[in-house]
Amino acid sequence: MSESPQDRPVDVLVTGAGAVGSHAVEFLARRAEVRRIAVVDLDPAVASGVAWRARLGALQERSDVIVEGFGLDLSDLEAARPLIHRLRPRVVFHAATMLTVPEMARGLKPETFARVRADGMGGFLAAHICLAMKVQAVLAAMSPRPPMITAPFPDFTNQVLARVGPAPITGIGNVDNMACELQAMVAEKLAVSALDVRPMIVAHHSVGEWFQRSGSAGDAPWFARVFVDGADVTDRLDTTALMAESARRIRGVHQEQRTAASGVKAVLAVLRDEGIYLHSAGPLGRAGGWPARLWADRLELVPVPGLDEGKAVAINLAGQRAGGVESIEADGTIVYAERCAKMMEDLFGIHLSRLAPGDIERTARSLRAALTARIRSGG
Repeated sequence: MSESPQDRPVDVLVTGAGAVGSHAVEFLARRAEVRRIAVVDLDPAVASGVAWRARLGALQERSDVIVEGFGLDLSDLEAARPLIHRLRPRVVFHAATMLTVPEMARGLKPETFARVRADGMGGFLAAHICLAMKVQAVLAAMSPRPPMITAPFPDFTNQVLARVGPAPITGIGNVDNMACELQAMVAEKLAVSALDVRPMIVAHHSVGEWFQRSGSAGDAPWFARVFVDGADVTDRLDTTALMAESARRIRGVHQEQRTAASGVKAVLAVLRDEGIYLHSAGPLGRAGGWPARLWADRLELVPVPGLDEGKAVAINLAGQRAGGVESIEADGTIVYAERCAKMMEDLFGIHLSRLAPGDIERTARSLRAALTARIRSGG
């Protein structure tokens, strides 16, 4: 008896049907490599609605793809395990988190949100790691084990995940978004095709965060070289000014779509197994962002001319500190920068100094409750 489409492994499991996850489902449903998608969300109506909308949209483009939505509390391992095992995904795109930056931007007073950004978004890491650890635990028991691609703050979170279980193969957005911006700006400045432009950037999430809010890299260092048709044109460019101009153009609009597109690129790299070039956030548990090539079962960093690995590590760790995290220890314990810990105590009543992996879920729930209470009280 032949296997029905509903019994085949899903090509992609998307966890979380929020802004990034829902856009990723829409984009993936239109790709020839993808024939079956599953999306899960805490709200079953959202999951099923996103799935149905993506199927309808794909049909408009004459793509008949199966898209299924499931209500699932990812924090409940007893519920998550049988569903994910039954779906047998080829790759997992993890986009679920217990709180989001846009939610904070909308709900907090401008001065409150400005202090959070300045003193360290890393203060909310536990809320971004908690559900990822649950998904990681399910995938670790599967054979073959699907590669996991992460969206929530992967420059930070993938380090913790790599110390408590199988490392996610890559994270998305962040430095990959920066590379796309520089690619487009250089093409415009030099009047060449953007497809002939190849940026090579080493930078932490904090750098992109600074550019988006201030038009500069702020306190976080970064390194970039740019090639056009293989020729290094970096010396002809003011890369900081180009990034500032891109940030100015995009600052007034929602940006989840382009972050989702970065995730789609990583998913397709796994499905195609062709060593696609991209910029990886938190590659295999490293700090920060790096140029890399991605296959179905492995990721390899691409050396940047003029930058040795030790200097690249230092750049990314400096960016991590700018984001509020002093260090992440060998067992996954997060050590917070003093200014970040003070901000979290002052604004949300959460005491953070060191956070061991075993305390992440409890802290994540406390962060969720504290943010909700702050927003309800006027921000």
